[in-house]
Amino acid sequence: MRLFNWFKGLFMASLLSGLAACGGGSDNTTPNFVDLARGDARFSILAEAIEAGDLTGTLTGPGPYTVFAPTDAAFAALLTELNITKAQLLADKTLLRTVLQYHVVAGAVPKAAVPLGKAITPVGGGFFKVDLQGSALVVTDGRNRTATITQTDVMASNGVLHAIDKVLLPANLNIVQTAQAVPAFSTLVEAVVAANLQGTLSGTGPFTVFAPTNAAFSAALTELGVSKAALFADTALLTKILTYHVVPGRVLKADVPVGSAVTTVEGQSFTVDASLAITDRLGRKAAITGTDVLTSNGVVHTIDKVILPSDITLPSQRTLVQQMQAMPQFSILVEAVVAANLQDALSGAGPLTVFAPTNTAFAALLTELGVTKDQLLANKPLLTAVLQYHVLGNQVLSTQVPVGKAITPLAGGIFKIDTSGSSLVVTDGRNRRATIGFTDLRVKNGVIHSLDKVLLPANQNIVQTAQSLPQFSILVEAVVAAGLQDALAAPGPLTVFAPTNDAFAALLTELGVSKADLLANKTLLTQVLTYHVVPGLVLKADVPLNTPITTLQGDSFSINASLAITDQRARRANITTTDVLTSNGVIHVIDKVILPRP
Repeated sequence: MRLFNWFKGLFMASLLSGLAACGGGSDNTTPNFVDLARGDARFSILAEAIEAGDLTGTLTGPGPYTVFAPTDAAFAALLTELNITKAQLLADKTLLRTVLQYHVVAGAVPKAAVPLGKAITPVGGGFFKVDLQGSALVVTDGRNRTATITQTDVMASNGVLHAIDKVLLPANLNIVQTAQAVPAFSTLVEAVVAANLQGTLSGTGPFTVFAPTNAAFSAALTELGVSKAALFADTALLTKILTYHVVPGRVLKADVPVGSAVTTVEGQSFTVDASLAITDRLGRKAAITGTDVLTSNGVVHTIDKVILPSDITLPSQRTLVQQMQAMPQFSILVEAVVAANLQDALSGAGPLTVFAPTNTAFAALLTELGVTKDQLLANKPLLTAVLQYHVLGNQVLSTQVPVGKAITPLAGGIFKIDTSGSSLVVTDGRNRRATIGFTDLRVKNGVIHSLDKVLLPANQNIVQTAQSLPQFSILVEAVVAAGLQDALAAPGPLTVFAPTNDAFAALLTELGVSKADLLANKTLLTQVLTYHVVPGLVLKADVPLNTPITTLQGDSFSINASLAITDQRARRANITTTDVLTSNGVIHVIDKVILPRP
């Protein structure tokens, strides 16, 4: 409204000045906008469009208006750009009126009064701006397309006309959509989605966003000492940082209050100097490298550094417990830590590594165990064992994970971590699998990796594990017949290469004996079975390839790179499944019974 009154005031001042010069008379020979368009061959399509869009009455009215008038060549270029014919354009009255009204501004604005670099609001809504480039006046429309004003100050009886060489189009993308269309803002878009701000920044606004590039985010992650996934998982911190980049209202480059505080949506301010350098609340500087990217609900300026408010608490300033308390997705984990009285241990000097299950992971565990949250939190021995199974006594970053090898947590027992595509997957003591979400959230006394499943320590030894798997029923019979069940249930650790029932059936055929005969020959049975047991914990990643592996029986066998075993009789067996974890060792499944020397 203020802009309209300003334009109107300019027009009335010019009108009164003209009347005074003419002795108070009026010039009835000056054509209105419609007559101007009809009488100038350059604007024939514009004249047709005005009529087809039912705007003749408006543009022959008293006004005053300012019309930015596209030439026929401008319309021809638009038809090519939109891939439509003139007839199709003229027939689409909604589109036509939207486009035409975007070229009309209330009030008479001669060239000398054009507000350079500032938002100009046409009668159809939205905005565009006009800048001086060299000696030319250039219009930037809502889609950040530019048109040159080729003639200015063509006077009409109801305003002033400026000829332009391109049809202007109103914005069709909001701030979020605009950022999505620019590859250099892909990290910013991910951040906005992670903080659930896309709805807000797609709203009516208007907003002004100082948008950090991907390179700016990469530098910020290094500076803050967090991974992208870890920062995005800390939604409170992320939201605080992102909203510090958003200013309410539309602030074009020409409107930036140089040297004055610019208050953000987050609540704190920053300053911008004459060189377009931002100084944030921590005294850090960021350069505005691109200005005035127009959108339907505001404007975007590009910056080369993520700016920071003064009162953020970085993960590096928090303990493990404080960081988890700051992240809503770990609220049940925090309750569990308090219930198990482990908060002091996890707030100590460290460093520690915590594999942190989310609330969703805990909800799934409660269903799996058939207990309520209150029942779990009340069972302190179980809770303590489970929680300590998620903690390592040193700091292990994602790049330091011993892939495929045994990892021993504070609770004892083991689990292992393998790669699966681009993900890291944990196998716990019960051979359940959990995927690591974000990694490397470094805090004052360690590091946090998130988990989508609660890990559980092993609850079955080698014998119990074999008993629970039907394909090992003959092996279990053989172990019992040889009196080895106690040895294989002892603390160990042991590594068992476990033949399946099919493997035993093939052996019986090979030896020409029955199962009963084999099980009755305790001496032979013991020799064969102990030849399948290796002292110590040997996961797949630890297997010494093409090297003799000594067994409890005393003889050795070797394993090649394809995981084929060659026994003392030069027979070959394939390892078909590896790393079945137990409380006292590990089982590898083989498809043939291996034999020591005769």
